[in-house]
Amino acid sequence: MSLTQIAQIAKLDHTDKQTLDILALYENQIISWLNSKEFQTDHWGPYVPLLNPDSLDYAFLHPFHAWTLNLPLKHYDFVAFGSKFSGLDAARGYLLACDAHSISHAGSSSCESYMSFYQNLLIYADMKEKDEISSIYLLLDDFVLDNYANKLYSLIDASLALHVVRDPIQTLCASLCASKLSSDFVFDENSDLQAALQSPNSDINSHLSNIKELYHDGFMFKLLSPSMKSLCLKEYSDFDSAHAFATTCEIASTLGLKAPQNGSFFNSNPQSLAGILPLKIQVNTELCLYLTSVYDTQFGIYKDSDISPAFTLAHHSMRAQLAKPDDALTLLKNKELFAKTKELVELASKKVLELKISPNINEAEILEFLLTHNDARKLAKSVLDQHLMLLKQLAPALVQSFSRYQAFELLCAKDI
Repeated sequence: MSLTQIAQIAKLDHTDKQTLDILALYENQIISWLNSKEFQTDHWGPYVPLLNPDSLDYAFLHPFHAWTLNLPLKHYDFVAFGSKFSGLDAARGYLLACDAHSISHAGSSSCESYMSFYQNLLIYADMKEKDEISSIYLLLDDFVLDNYANKLYSLIDASLALHVVRDPIQTLCASLCASKLSSDFVFDENSDLQAALQSPNSDINSHLSNIKELYHDGFMFKLLSPSMKSLCLKEYSDFDSAHAFATTCEIASTLGLKAPQNGSFFNSNPQSLAGILPLKIQVNTELCLYLTSVYDTQFGIYKDSDISPAFTLAHHSMRAQLAKPDDALTLLKNKELFAKTKELVELASKKVLELKISPNINEAEILEFLLTHNDARKLAKSVLDQHLMLLKQLAPALVQSFSRYQAFELLCAKDI
């Protein structure tokens, strides 16, 4: 069996030198695996693994080699997918009460996303092995759409999945009203948070065209469905304050997670300060903290950097965490520096709660816009048909309950 033949079996570019060089490194193991009874009797997806994933220690394999060899991602318990502003962010926050931690990707391409998942999964798997966390899941709220998307999603096992959905017109409204601070904003004693708040792009068409973040459920569902065996389906309203605890308990039972405990954790909305927290606070050139929240999965695993008890924060869900845990000793030794830090952190927490975020548009105004703008209405129709295509088959009654979307469908009747 030649390297070219191996590449063709794995749907790889057999003319690419880098690919062939990587295959050459594992040639004997690949041939042995492809000729094994275990490989030939199992049912693989369209992108067959060129090595036995069950016998490999992923920690000793370069992520790009793993991508080239079509190795499925592993070391996680389930996947959670949905669009931004669908309620998935709220679900992610509440799932921390079950000690379930999400891993999202930090790549713009399928290959980069895979390698990001791969590396982070190794870190989190080590923490789980040490009993520092209970559960790990892949968070799929950004859709990667390139020539290798089919490969990326086929290497993700979605046999156990959580899917969160929302009336797409409400999603559009939330996206249009999502004010936030710039990613490089740093708070100090002279900061004006209100003035630093940035309004989102008000172009409705650009939000409708945002397949990457907002309207990809149909595509994502289709790509994940071959491996999907058990789906836990929830909607935005399931995570409001009246239902959040019961919903999280049900999810925990369905997905086999640690049961949450009722309490103040469920008295706040994890999305209420989205776009504001985490807030970077620069005390001096050396000392940096983050004002974050109990719902922030990015900071939740770094418990040794949490110094919240040292401060009186403006809201029970807020947390203060050091950028470098070793700085805790510096603060203990320097009373003057601690006093300055305490003053700045407490000021920041107060200013965050004082922020006035006014909606730029409401759902009725969006529907009016779509009524009077034919091109936008036709774009929305095309996008939302894709977005909801599988949900309409899976849960038609749920789609019928989307009152704003149903009003939009009535607008589109004139186009038939």
